[in-house]
Amino acid sequence: MTAPHPLAGVRVLDLTRLLAGATATRKLADLGAEVVKVEEPGRGDYLRTIPPLVDGEGLMHRVLNRGKKSVALDYRTDEGRATLDRLALAADVLVEVSRPGRLAEFGIDLADLRRRHPRLVICSVSAYGQTGPLASLPAHGMNMDAYAGWVSTDPWNGRRRIASGIFTSVAVELGGLNAAVAILAAVLEARTTGRGAWIEVSCWDAAVEATRLRLAHFAATGSDLFDVRELGPLYDVYTAADGRLLLFGALERKFWDRFCAGVERPDLAARWTSGAAVQFDADDELRGELDAIFARHPAAEWIERFTAWEVPGAEILEPAEVLDHPHFRARKLVDEGDPDDPVPSILDPVVWVETQTRPGTGVGPSPALGEHTDEILKAWLEERNGT
Repeated sequence: MTAPHPLAGVRVLDLTRLLAGATATRKLADLGAEVVKVEEPGRGDYLRTIPPLVDGEGLMHRVLNRGKKSVALDYRTDEGRATLDRLALAADVLVEVSRPGRLAEFGIDLADLRRRHPRLVICSVSAYGQTGPLASLPAHGMNMDAYAGWVSTDPWNGRRRIASGIFTSVAVELGGLNAAVAILAAVLEARTTGRGAWIEVSCWDAAVEATRLRLAHFAATGSDLFDVRELGPLYDVYTAADGRLLLFGALERKFWDRFCAGVERPDLAARWTSGAAVQFDADDELRGELDAIFARHPAAEWIERFTAWEVPGAEILEPAEVLDHPHFRARKLVDEGDPDDPVPSILDPVVWVETQTRPGTGVGPSPALGEHTDEILKAWLEERNGT
């Protein structure tokens, strides 16, 4: 069944490159907007050629630019700028990612465009924002994460290296998501009042805002929040009988009591620190008790027990295990439209309840460079000229 397209008829002119902007406009395309990528002729979005490549095409391009259309246009030339201006006047939304002032260097005046097209929603996505001492500093994702306090390091061969983890960026993901949300709000206002907006979204701002609890705690108390490794034995990793790793999470008293009843160890329930919501003390003796308890059964049986006892717990999975997990299949997070495609189309984490479908279902593959140039110029520009 086809997913609803609540943004059908909304035209989005996408001037972005790389990840954050592509993430934002992919959300809009999944919701039914007509997203047109304006790309440099001959090269296009850098994501097209960044490894890993699948069938000669960048994996990130295939994942983030699905369902969009591509126009090859060099807006560094007078003719290209004139065409871009006409496209912008026919659009509902324009999204761009650049350092402050970069588009102006090409002769593109967004403020003037807003005056001539009051209903237009412009979203300018950048690394550190349009103002401030870091505004002109170039950045990749983890550079922004580092400045926002998200990057940790480990010792490695006598020096410090980025701690082992998933190669992704909190700033990029949250920057793109916040941009999409703000665009949706501005489009709604434009449809209601006739007034568009010029939105600025900083990926760094988004990463910092996501640490709101930590920052508020430090401002209020002068101390940092605890390290997760300081939470004690009730929120820790244990090894099941089959060698699988479990993350136990009985932080609240009710969960701990249920667990102790389930394993028939009421004596352990009495170990709860009076009045504490979390075991902050390093109770190695209790941790040893739990090591022995979890080693009695395989991980799958523990998940069944956690579910029956209503106690938080999870297996720690690798990516291949996530893809093969029964819950992943049950949630229908992959678009099954092209079973032969080696790159699965992971759908949005949203379900339309009436149709039981997700945004992104059936939106189509990522476009070839310039694939839709003639189509878009004809549809957008000739329509605007009344032909």
